[in-house]
Amino acid sequence: MSLEVKNISVSYGDFEVLKDISFRIEEGQLIGLVAPNGTGKTTLFNAIMRFIQLKSGEIFIEEEKYTASDADVLRLHQKVTFFPDQADLYPNFTGREHIEMYAQIWSGRENELAEIISRLEMGSYVDRKVEEYSLGMKQRLCFAMMVAADTPIMLMDEVMNGLDPENVSLVSDVLIELRQENKIVMIASHLLDNLDEYADQVLFLKNKKLYQINNLNEPRPLYYKVTADKKENQLLKINNFITENTIYLSNESLCIPIKDLTEKSESELFSQLRKMKVDRIEIAPLGTAEYYSYIYGLPIHSFDRR
Repeated sequence: MSLEVKNISVSYGDFEVLKDISFRIEEGQLIGLVAPNGTGKTTLFNAIMRFIQLKSGEIFIEEEKYTASDADVLRLHQKVTFFPDQADLYPNFTGREHIEMYAQIWSGRENELAEIISRLEMGSYVDRKVEEYSLGMKQRLCFAMMVAADTPIMLMDEVMNGLDPENVSLVSDVLIELRQENKIVMIASHLLDNLDEYADQVLFLKNKKLYQINNLNEPRPLYYKVTADKKENQLLKINNFITENTIYLSNESLCIPIKDLTEKSESELFSQLRKMKVDRIEIAPLGTAEYYSYIYGLPIHSFDRR
């Protein structure tokens, strides 16, 4: 199984939202999709589902092209599901009835409902009407509906929205299980550190295009990650510790690539940082949150605890 998006562009009238987007995903992969709000993540999912008209481009599943014809869209929706919106839930239906409905429509897994409900720890409320559910309970229900549909390709928009840390961990574990079942799962999320825990790749959208793809399964370069004020940064620059490929983040954080340093200069840098008593020193690859800050020029607030 594979999903290929080839040269997709989407416009609403004269306003272009996506331009020439291309990527290919093989089975058994969890893919993160990252960008600020309003920059095309949901539009990309809608384009893949053929919910909206493409200005140009093509969708392939298993090397077969799926057009906008009614027959192709029907076949496409047998292979791909889109995370349901909480607003589309039926208030007078129980959670069990929602899950059963998705199983009947897509997978025929009605005999596995008890297993799905147990795995997502929904037994205490699944037979109550949805109108009684909290935001987090509704979100877990939407995820359970996707699991019950059991399609080979799943598109999930902010699947972690409204979940507490315990349930973020639970859903993350089930996502990993879906990968082990050879699903293709694309997840648009603002929980960037969470993506680093399970994603195989992270795609960044910027300026209407696919700006960058990070493969989290490949060896990644190490950086000295330093949180220092402007005076300390200037001191590092004067003493030639700031290399050409140093990445500046937007909240007085900088990342110095170790590959740019000799053994001697690395030792001198570390000694200098200890003398300066900077607030934060770490040696590690860049995470998705740091790339997000760098690409979009936005602060990482968890670093701002000075």
